[in-house]
Amino acid sequence: MSSSDSPLVAHPPKRAARQCLLLCARSRTEDDGALASLLRQGVDWAYLLDLAGRHGLLPLAYERLRRLDVDLIPRDVMGRLRGIYYANLRRIVRLQANLSEAVIALQREGIEPVVLKGGALAGTVYPDPGLRPMVDLDLLVPTEAVERAGAALASIGYHLSEGLPARMVGFQQRFGGGLEWQRDGDFGLTRIDLQHDLGGVDFCRHAFPVESEALWAAARPLSLDVGSGPPQEQGLQLSAEDTLIHLCLHPALHHGYAVPLIGTVDIDWLVAREGSDEFWRSLVARARQFRVQGIVHWGLRCARDLLGTPVPDRVMDALSPGAMRQRLLERLAPLDEERVWARVERQPSGLHQLLIYAALTERPSDVLGMVRAILFPGREWLAVRYGLQGGWQARLYGLIHPLRVARAFLRGLRRPLVQSSLE
Repeated sequence: MSSSDSPLVAHPPKRAARQCLLLCARSRTEDDGALASLLRQGVDWAYLLDLAGRHGLLPLAYERLRRLDVDLIPRDVMGRLRGIYYANLRRIVRLQANLSEAVIALQREGIEPVVLKGGALAGTVYPDPGLRPMVDLDLLVPTEAVERAGAALASIGYHLSEGLPARMVGFQQRFGGGLEWQRDGDFGLTRIDLQHDLGGVDFCRHAFPVESEALWAAARPLSLDVGSGPPQEQGLQLSAEDTLIHLCLHPALHHGYAVPLIGTVDIDWLVAREGSDEFWRSLVARARQFRVQGIVHWGLRCARDLLGTPVPDRVMDALSPGAMRQRLLERLAPLDEERVWARVERQPSGLHQLLIYAALTERPSDVLGMVRAILFPGREWLAVRYGLQGGWQARLYGLIHPLRVARAFLRGLRRPLVQSSLE
């Protein structure tokens, strides 16, 4: 039973606030009575608002709480939630318009991008687009089309984020996860994360071989129109099972599970919409094809434990990473409620994140492959990463690079992966 299933137990106000948010976030709404009973016990409303803001749950909290007895919620709290919901709805409308413009610009260049995360989920999985906050837009394009896609975005006013050094642009286009583009407009800054690989971390792609061709082959249409009229513009989104795999993959490989809870909520709402027997069969087959069973199992387990997401036991058994790896993951990425709420503030060290990668791999040989890729990357990788010109330089840096890794490893004992240069 998930912790959100027992709201009648007396809780301190902060714990009650966390329980309240879990009930507000879940896709099933049959337990409004339980939510009302929890509120009557007393909730730390300032803490609830702060926590919901850090985890992207404020619009969902508004939608759920507004249906309850008004006497249970302070008027100023409800007013703030209402204002945040409508501000988010206005932002979503603007972002969806920018998304449509960007996709059309890429399509004119013969590139068919796949819309990821909030841009695809807000209007399909959630009953109201305003319930799903979005910070940026995420587009997946083929690796060979990254430069042309960037040029297409530049033609409509976007420019590369200034946070990335110019010498790293070529590396990100070829080996990194992608590039961030941004544009100032009348309603503020719009950021587009242009990706060419769902995994993002180059040294472990062989361990989690998510095949781009398979993603595009299974992709389904996505309406790009803002509003309720008949669809005029169409893009692509991932299939339902690939969407769930991505929702499990992203927090694991990109962030070492130090992510807001909205990603787990996305899983819950996706399962509520797509959770047929055929969906589960396809998901298990796809996870095995991409060798991401452990990653998907951990994402589903988090959703089931926290939100009561109805994942069949047979699916969990089919995806299970085994008792030893589960115990390791429980230490590296614990799923107890208090630490899940706090993880967005606690970035794991680089070494910790590498251990998570190792625990998620399906084959021991893949761990050795990651070590080899980190210490002894190929000549092309070295040439692009260090801006080398001749073969002798690549040979020299083949000797120097392991020493640089050793220095980064020492940094990674305390610093996050990106700051340690281990990534």
